Amino acid sequence: MKIAAFAILFAILVAAGTLARGIEITEIDVHVDYDEAYTYRIENRDRIDFVSVPVANNTKISADILPGSNVTFTVRVENTFQGEEPDFKGVFLTITIEDIDDGADLEEESIDFDLEPGDDYRADVKFSIPTDVDSGTYTLVIDAEGEDKNETSFETKLVQKIEVKKQSHDIRIAKVLLNPSIVDCSRKAKLTAEIVNAGSNPESQIALEFKAPSLGINSYDTDLFLESSDEASDEEKMYTKTLSIEAPPFFQAGTYPIFINLYWKNFILFDQKTAELTIKDCASSVKKEVKKEKQAQEVINKTQAVKAIQPKEGQKSEKMQELITSTEEVSILKSPLLFSMLFGGVVIIILAMLATVGYLKSKAQ
Repeated sequence: MKIAAFAILFAILVAAGTLARGIEITEIDVHVDYDEAYTYRIENRDRIDFVSVPVANNTKISADILPGSNVTFTVRVENTFQGEEPDFKGVFLTITIEDIDDGADLEEESIDFDLEPGDDYRADVKFSIPTDVDSGTYTLVIDAEGEDKNETSFETKLVQKIEVKKQSHDIRIAKVLLNPSIVDCSRKAKLTAEIVNAGSNPESQIALEFKAPSLGINSYDTDLFLESSDEASDEEKMYTKTLSIEAPPFFQAGTYPIFINLYWKNFILFDQKTAELTIKDCASSVKKEVKKEKQAQEVINKTQAVKAIQPKEGQKSEKMQELITSTEEVSILKSPLLFSMLFGGVVIIILAMLATVGYLKSKAQ
């Protein structure tokens, strides 16, 4: 019975060894980036942000991993076959941090790569650690797998540990939203900021400021309280503020920065972010101005066209002069008043002549 059990165990080990044969993880480096938080950039804190990790199961990674930090795992994978042994196609890494995201896993994959016998490749896999993560130790699983030309799968897996640490005082601006970020006619927007206590201590003197002198914005909330992140719900360790913004109509078009400042003890700057409000000229006003300019130009063009067809003084054509003369003659003959006056004048002259002749004859007798 013992011999049979030993044989089965040996067969399982041989099968596992065959599966892992040819793909091997030979090096692990871990780099932590804290640049997302303002206080991490300005303070000279003694933190371990880079480590080379021994390639062995259950190794604990000694880097200082904090809430909200970015962690990059650089893993070297080798094809340990030699000579005429197979190439590996479509090799990739999968790294999983178990139960770190409010009980859910975080999982990321590398790009695919090929490995010829004796070759190696360094693949990067990046994680963003949640800001509201609980401090503690989490299981890290590194899995490398690929296939040869016969579609035979090869895989190797490594299980290690990472520790998420928290500082006693660590407050952050978790989110900033300006909606809309571009305005024109209405010139109205809303600015929302969400802050979170990522530290292990409760905070009772937090101040949140919205400031933009060019827009006349100076909003300052003081003495805010946020519960310890390890002992509170999301609502208790977070605070959200929304500010309505309306730019006056006379403001010139341009881009205006709005500073969101987070203070510890009400005056020590702990985090800072910037939102930009872009103001544009009202689209309808611009269209009206363009329309007015177009109409004015049309009037100018028409005026110039009329001037162009008018003859200069003293340069009327003979045809035009004949047309005017004939028109005047036709008008006189066809006018009843002018004809009557002309006929009456002729009759008066004839009667006067007859009267004169009669008078001369009577005198001669």
